[in-house]
Amino acid sequence: MKLVLLHKYIIVFVLSLVSATAFSQTVVIDGEIRPRVEYRDGYSKPLLEANDPGVFTIQRTRLGMTFTSAILTTQITLQDARTYGQNANASADATTGIYEAWAEMLLAQGGSFKIGRQPLNYDDKRLFSSPAWSNTGTAHDVALFKYNINDFQAHLGLAYNNNTLISSEAYYNPLSNYRYMGFLWLSKELAKGLTLTAIGIDEGVQDTVSVGLTYHKKVSMNHAYTFGGNLKFQSEASPVSALATAYFQAGNNFKENKMNGKMLALKVDYKISNTIAANIGTDYFSGDSNGTTDKTQSNFKKLYGADHTFNGIMDYWNTPLTQGLLDYYGGVTGKIGKNLSLEGAFHVFNTEFSGKNKKNIAFGKDLGSEFDFIMNYKLNTWTVLQAGWCKYFSNNNTLAAKDITTSSTVVPAIRNPQWAYVMLTIKPKFL
Repeated sequence: MKLVLLHKYIIVFVLSLVSATAFSQTVVIDGEIRPRVEYRDGYSKPLLEANDPGVFTIQRTRLGMTFTSAILTTQITLQDARTYGQNANASADATTGIYEAWAEMLLAQGGSFKIGRQPLNYDDKRLFSSPAWSNTGTAHDVALFKYNINDFQAHLGLAYNNNTLISSEAYYNPLSNYRYMGFLWLSKELAKGLTLTAIGIDEGVQDTVSVGLTYHKKVSMNHAYTFGGNLKFQSEASPVSALATAYFQAGNNFKENKMNGKMLALKVDYKISNTIAANIGTDYFSGDSNGTTDKTQSNFKKLYGADHTFNGIMDYWNTPLTQGLLDYYGGVTGKIGKNLSLEGAFHVFNTEFSGKNKKNIAFGKDLGSEFDFIMNYKLNTWTVLQAGWCKYFSNNNTLAAKDITTSSTVVPAIRNPQWAYVMLTIKPKFL
C-alpha cells in the first residue's frame, strides 16, 4: 500500500514539473499590416511650380514569433516593405526578408546576453532607434551584454561588419556606415522620478578617399566617438516633466578629419489637465562655417536615431545642414474621449552660420518655419488610424539651402509646401 502511494506521489511530482515547465514557456505569433497613403507637395524640400505633387501608397507587413522561457527569449520577425505597384501582379521576385532575428539568454541574476539582428533603442532615440515611422525600420547585427539590478542598468554592445566571407582583410563597402561599432550605455535613478543616463559610442569607419590602396589590406580604421547623456525628470506627482540632452563628438571621420561636433537639447512638458498637455523645447546641432579653412568637422554627425521624430515631421532638416541647426518649437496634445487624440506643433528653424549652396548661392540663418498636425483614432483593439497634415513656411534662404536657387538674380517659383498622409496600422495576435 505504501509502495502504491509512493508511486502516486512520484507521478504527481513529475507531472507537476512537466506542467510548470510547459506553463513557464510562452509562444506569441503576431503580425502587422500597415498601409500608408502620402500626398507630397513640397515634402522634405519645396517643389517647383512646374511640377505636380506626388501621390503614392506604401505598405509594411511583418510576421513575428516570440518564444519566452525562464532563461531564454527569442524573436524572429519577417518583413516585407513595398510601394504599391513596384512589383508586377505576377512577379516571382522575392520581397520578404528578415527584420530581426535574435536570442537573449540569462547568464546570471541581473545579467543576460543578446545576439543577432536586433533594433536598438536608447534614451531620447537620437543616437539609436528603431523608428516606427520608417517603412523598413532599423536593425543592427550586434552582440549585446545587459546588466540590470535594482535601479541601475548597463548595456555593452559590439558589432563587426563584412560584405561577405573573407580569408584576408578586404575593404568594407559601408552599407551600415560603420565597419566596427562598440557602445556602453549606463542608466541610474538618482531620485524618485529623476534618471541620469550616459552613453559612449566608438565607430570604426574606413577611409573612403583612398579606396584601392594597399592600406585597405590591413585592418586600419578611423575611430569616430560620440558620448554624452540625458537627464530626465518625470513623476506622476508633478504636472511638469523635462528632458535635457547633451552629446559630443571627437575622433576622426572617414576622411581622417578631426571631429568636434555637439548636440544639445531641452524639452519641457506640462500636463494642463488629464486630457491636455503642452510642451516647449529647443534643439541645437553645431555647424561649420563656409569661410573656415580648418579641416575639423564641427557639424554634428548624424547617427542611427529616429529621423521623423525630431525637427519637424516634414523632414526638411532631419539631417542638419553643414552650417548646423537650431530648432525652437512648441506643441499641444489633447484627448477627446477614449479613442481620439490630436497633436499640433510649430517649429522655427535657423542655422548656426550663414552658408552657400552647391551653386555658391549665399543664404542667411533664417530657414523658415513649419506647422504639424496629427490625429490618432483607435478603431479597435488591433487597429489605429492616423492622419496628418503639415505646412512649411519657406523663404529665399530655404530655397538656397535646399539647392533650388541656382542664380543670384532669379528666385524660382515654387508650389505651396505641404504634405498630408493617412496610415492604417493593424496589429493582430494570431496565437
